[in-house]
Amino acid sequence: MVKTYRTIQQWDHWLTHFLGMSILEAEKEYLTHLLAERYGKYVLLIGLPRQYELLKSSIIANRIILSPLVSQDKYIRCIESDFCQLPIASGSVDLVVLPHTLEFIDNPHQLLNEACRIIKPEGDIIIFGFNRWSSWGFKKWWLNNKTIPWSGHFLSPNVIKKWLGLIDFELMMHEMLHYRPPLPETIYKKLKCFDWIGRKCHMPFGNLYVLIAKAKTIPLSPIKLYWKQRLPSISITMPGPTMR
Repeated sequence: MVKTYRTIQQWDHWLTHFLGMSILEAEKEYLTHLLAERYGKYVLLIGLPRQYELLKSSIIANRIILSPLVSQDKYIRCIESDFCQLPIASGSVDLVVLPHTLEFIDNPHQLLNEACRIIKPEGDIIIFGFNRWSSWGFKKWWLNNKTIPWSGHFLSPNVIKKWLGLIDFELMMHEMLHYRPPLPETIYKKLKCFDWIGRKCHMPFGNLYVLIAKAKTIPLSPIKLYWKQRLPSISITMPGPTMR
């Protein structure tokens, strides 16, 4: 847990870097219209207080962050918790957002199971991840270093799809976004057109992938009852007139 906590702190710090801010902006822009169509009572982001801005476009009133890091912003509703066992009742949340959280913890499968456990029937989960088949994935492979974000797992979306299928979640959407390579800031800013071209052409090599899945519900069918034994016939004898 100590190692995971340090990794989360480093991930939080990296989001203040120009590359991290660019990732946040791309994800926020993607969620702007998506969250405006999601209704319910509770939306939960499992990640960092710094990622709270991803929820600002949500029309759901109760927007909550679950994180091991304490938020200093009094306007952010935050639950301080680790990512092993979520202190939330099963089937109580309408929407869960996991922005790269699975990539920087030791047991991502367990966290995904916990995140899906707390979602209501017909509720949604939105997962952001780094695509290993992209310029960012190539840099991770080329550098092979221990710095954030290149030290993350970069989980394959197919693996996450498989995990979701095992817990009866139906995949609704799989998209790519953010196509700029991780270059120095001056060059990076000039390549913003790459993002527009990549989205318009639906290119499969985006740096980020988005998975949206819905919790399945099992319909309850009425069961016909069949009697295996006949009830005995009952004869009723009416009393006759009394002789005096």
